[in-house]
Amino acid sequence: MAIGTIDKDVFTDIANAIRVQNGGTDTYLPSEMAAAVLALDGTKAGTPFQAAHTSGTGVISDSVFDAIADAIRAQNGLAETYKPSEMAPAILALSWDMGVKIRALLLADGTLEFNYRDGCSSDVPGAVILKAWEVDPAGYTSADARPWDDDKLSVSRAVFDSDFSGSGLASAAYFFHGFENLVEVDGLEEASGAISMNQMFVSCSSLETIRAEVFMGNVTSGSPMFSGCRRLVGGKGHVPGQMDDHDALNFGKDGALTYSDGSGDEREWFRCFLYADGELVLTAATEPEAGRELLSSGHLCTNARYNSVGYQPWYDHRHDVEKVTIAADMAAYEHVNTNYWFYGHQAIAEVAGMGNLRGVREMQHTFNSCKGLTEIDLSGLDPSSLEGLAYTFGGCGSLVTIWVDADWALPSSGVSGFQTFYQCVSLVGGAGTAYASSRAGYQYMRIDGAGGAGYLTAKGS
Repeated sequence: MAIGTIDKDVFTDIANAIRVQNGGTDTYLPSEMAAAVLALDGTKAGTPFQAAHTSGTGVISDSVFDAIADAIRAQNGLAETYKPSEMAPAILALSWDMGVKIRALLLADGTLEFNYRDGCSSDVPGAVILKAWEVDPAGYTSADARPWDDDKLSVSRAVFDSDFSGSGLASAAYFFHGFENLVEVDGLEEASGAISMNQMFVSCSSLETIRAEVFMGNVTSGSPMFSGCRRLVGGKGHVPGQMDDHDALNFGKDGALTYSDGSGDEREWFRCFLYADGELVLTAATEPEAGRELLSSGHLCTNARYNSVGYQPWYDHRHDVEKVTIAADMAAYEHVNTNYWFYGHQAIAEVAGMGNLRGVREMQHTFNSCKGLTEIDLSGLDPSSLEGLAYTFGGCGSLVTIWVDADWALPSSGVSGFQTFYQCVSLVGGAGTAYASSRAGYQYMRIDGAGGAGYLTAKGS
């Protein structure tokens, strides 16, 4: 702890600056100044006392100035360093946002908080406010009209505080448009008084969850509200489509919302680890294998009805995926959809562990355009729950053999699948049925020769 001499005028200037800001007449020891700076809130008590300068020096510890600097940074949210002579001007430069207003606050942890109250404050425990903006009650007609637009990529979470419902906000249109790193939104019911939510979440490509307690909104327009939200999953597994609007603001099977208390949340999540050796492992384990270099990792919802490409955590490295391993622990999940899992993964040459998946309902576009696959083993996969098989193997031009168990049989009803085998020009069933463009539908997802022509081969045959 360094100790040095300092001009007394420096402390006089700091104390005078504190008194200008609080309108007080108190005097302060050097050790009391940091607390006095932290106590400033924009409220002035009266006419501030201003002490006269006196000559002389004193011996003081660096820790006193460190504490005052920390207090200044806590007040202004900046990361600046301050020399002792710079502290009084920095205190005089402090300002406070007073009055009852709708505010958006950017916090140091990546939260964008919306509230409606007297003064600029946060409900997040230990929050450090980096920036604050007044929100126009009428809303905004474009994304770049928002005062927080330049900081959109800094936000990973958004929250509407409980007082926001009284704000009278007319429109939440474009609020989060282009927030590519936004993962979750909490308290959306507090914004339900808004009439418009047009393009509110457009291009929120990382958004997974929107929580609310209830949603009995006044919203009359919200189109397109979720375009580009490829990872968003409602509590019942619904993934909004590109043109879904405010009608999806519900908690049902076609809803994009999840209850804040977790009730009715049917989503389950598994982990995805892509290693540098080209193996992609899908697993219930939460940690990657020790000693293996990772290219990418993340998680996906087992029962989500994903409906487009690009949502996979490893998608930007899809051309590095050479082998897929579905771990045995994936059998712990009762319900899985595999829509678009490996769409366009042209380097995949091997897929192992499909039999570890349970309750598979939708396999739409699962292997579409996997041009490196020559065979795939579905043995162990129970087909009795299958419903959607559109383009499952579409564009797999090198695929020759699909192995299944000898008792494989699709359900007698409830199955659909346009062009399940589109352009699988090399595919041959176990009894010799060769691919034909006129036989590309899900009906041919059966063992060849068992009741008719098909493209599957029974293991052991």
